[in-house]
Amino acid sequence: MKIRTISLILVMLILSLPLSAQESEQTIEELYLQSAIKTQIIKAEAASPDRDMKMIALTDIAQMVEDGSAADNPEILEILGDLGGEGVTNVVREQGHVLNDFPDVRREAAYVLGRLGTEEAARELNTILLTDPEPMVMSEAILAISTIDVEDKQSRNRSMAAAIYRQTAINKDNNFAYTFLQSVENIARREGGIGDPMIFEEIAKIADSRQGYNRVVRDKAFQLLRELQGM
Repeated sequence: MKIRTISLILVMLILSLPLSAQESEQTIEELYLQSAIKTQIIKAEAASPDRDMKMIALTDIAQMVEDGSAADNPEILEILGDLGGEGVTNVVREQGHVLNDFPDVRREAAYVLGRLGTEEAARELNTILLTDPEPMVMSEAILAISTIDVEDKQSRNRSMAAAIYRQTAINKDNNFAYTFLQSVENIARREGGIGDPMIFEEIAKIADSRQGYNRVVRDKAFQLLRELQGM
C-alpha cells in the first residue's frame, strides 16, 4: 500500500515538471517581450520633438537603471547618447533654427549615464563633456565621469583637463571649475591619487587669483593641490 502511494506521488511529480518548466519559459519570454516593448516606448518618447516627452523618457530609463534592466541594453545606451546631444551633436533644424536645444535634457541624460556606470556610458559622457557649450551640462558630465571606474584613465584625465582648459581660457564659470575640482578629488580618493601633469596644471591655474575665479573656488583648488601631494 505504501509502495503504491509513493509511486503515485512520484508519477504526479514527474507529470507536473514539464508544465512548471513551460510556465517558467513563458515567464522569461514574457519578461523579454515586456522589456522590448518598454524600450520601443522609450525610444518613441525620446524621439518626440517635445521637451517634456524627452524628460519622461529619461525618467523611464532611470527606472530601468535602478532595476538593472538597462545594463545590457545597447538601445538604451544609444537613446541616452542621443538625448545627451540634443541640440549639440543631435540637431534638428527648421529654417536655420535649432529646435531641440534642451540643456536640461542633456544634463539629465548625463546624470542617468553616470548612474548606468559602464565603460560605454563613460564614453558617451566624454563626448558630452568635450562638445557641450553649457557649463551646467558639462558639470553634470564631469561629475558623472568621476564616479565611473574606467580602464583608460589617461584618456579620462586628458578629457577632464581639456574641458576645464576650454572654460578657463574662454568663458570662466565658477560652478564648473568647482565641480571639476570635486571630480578630481573623487577620483584621487577612490584610486589612491592621481598623477597627471595636465590635471595639476589646470588646478594650479584655478588657484591663481589672476585667472579670475572667486575666492571659494581658488581656496578649493589650493586645498586640493595640498591633498594630492599627500597621496
